[in-house]
Amino acid sequence: MQDQSIADSKVKAGTLKLILRTFRPRQWVKSGFILAPALFSLRFQTPGIWWDLLAGVIGFSLVASAIYALNDVLNREEDALHPVKQRRPVASGALSAGAALASGFVVLVIGLALLYISGRHGDHAGLGLTGPMTVWIGGAYAALMIAYSLYLRRLQIVDLLVVATGFVLRIEVGAAIVAEPVSSWLLLCTFTIALFLGLIKRRQEIAAFDPGASQSRSTLAEYPALSVIDGWISVLMAMTLLCYSLYTLDPQTVSKHHTQGLLYTIPFVIYGVFRYHKLALSGRSGEDPTELVIRDTGIKVTVALWAMAVYLILYLKVLSK
Repeated sequence: MQDQSIADSKVKAGTLKLILRTFRPRQWVKSGFILAPALFSLRFQTPGIWWDLLAGVIGFSLVASAIYALNDVLNREEDALHPVKQRRPVASGALSAGAALASGFVVLVIGLALLYISGRHGDHAGLGLTGPMTVWIGGAYAALMIAYSLYLRRLQIVDLLVVATGFVLRIEVGAAIVAEPVSSWLLLCTFTIALFLGLIKRRQEIAAFDPGASQSRSTLAEYPALSVIDGWISVLMAMTLLCYSLYTLDPQTVSKHHTQGLLYTIPFVIYGVFRYHKLALSGRSGEDPTELVIRDTGIKVTVALWAMAVYLILYLKVLSK
């Protein structure tokens, strides 16, 4: 009887590990975009705001994890043909589709509840809607990504636009939490850098597989030659740097922060984008942008120095008033 109890416990522990893998916790780093509005507005210095930001980051991450679980169930047959994705719990058969969907629904509810908590002191929905804006944005993200998993992921270029929009929605959640509007240039910068990362990922997937052969993403066969995609990547890289530069020099930005000092953070952005571009096109690293960012010390240090520079420039200006 005791042996059976131990065996059952091991099975449950194994199932929980499989579910956690399906939720892709490493991808939660993407929710760091939620903190950007708090950084640029210095609102993270407001007492208690960190609890709201933490709830927002965790809540959005859980909503995203629910979509990952649904995506794995819907695309398990295609993933089984991919040399890497075939090791995912659902694609490999280690985790049942029912367990993945049930756990995904649970974390979706928890995630939306945390988004509600995160936005209760921030910007609230207008147009007669009830509840914090953070919940509506989280719900819009979930609906968009469900549409992506069901159909939009099969449309060339549209798949990239949808994923990039998801990053913009993360920024909007952060803005709703701290009740601060976001510059259009900053939103455009977020959109273009997300397209940049996504296109490099597609490029590396195409380079690694024959688009005409049976594989996990038939959409890849519709993309043009790698030389054309490389041109697109260069354009997006330039647009990202231009949008960020224009944000730092935008009269509204200068008027809001009473300084042009943010332009001194541009070198960090240039270095980070160029370094990522170089590393991502070396081998197959670009197939997982999150993994590359987490693994590379240079990128992590650059992001930390950039954030520190933004804070010091804005904070010292506030002290000088």
